[in-house]
Parts: sequence; C-alpha cells; structure tokens
Amino acid sequence: MGELDSVNQNIRILHRQRMELTGIEEVESFTDNSVVMRSSLGSLSVEGDSLKIESFSTDKGELIIEGKIDGVYYFGSEASQKKGFLARFVR
Repeated sequence: MGELDSVNQNIRILHRQRMELTGIEEVESFTDNSVVMRSSLGSLSVEGDSLKIESFSTDKGELIIEGKIDGVYYFGSEASQKKGFLARFVR
C-alpha cells in the first residue's frame, strides 16, 4: 500500500469531552480554548472550551485532551506545502 502503511494516526472522541490521539510528534501550543500539535499527517488543531492536556507520551506519540471539544482541524500537511511546477511561476 506504500505511503499510508508508514503513517499511524488515530483520533477517538468520547462524548465530546475526551479526545485520545496517536501519531502526535509535538504539542506546539495550548490554551483553554485550543491545542495545536504536529502529527504524522500534518499540523492539527483542537478547539473547544476548558481544554486541558490529561497526558502526553512523547515516546509513544499518544495525547489525551479533556474538556468540551468543538472542532478538529488539519492544516499545513506536508503534501499541501509542496508547490507544483506552475505554482512557482504564478503569483
């Protein structure tokens, strides 16, 4: 299957109050309203209220967030950062 075999990321949301993630490489920032992290599939943002990091294992890449979860967003993936041949010439 190629490239997807080497990427392991899972996201599990329980009752919009707890989120369990795997494949997390680094937590870049966090507040009560958002947690921004880098994952094996690109950067990821979790938004909500009263968010807190319950645990983070850098060795296993596992992160648990608790609080009211409103949204999960991917951005800045490696594929989207690569510019095509024409994109370099057209601005």
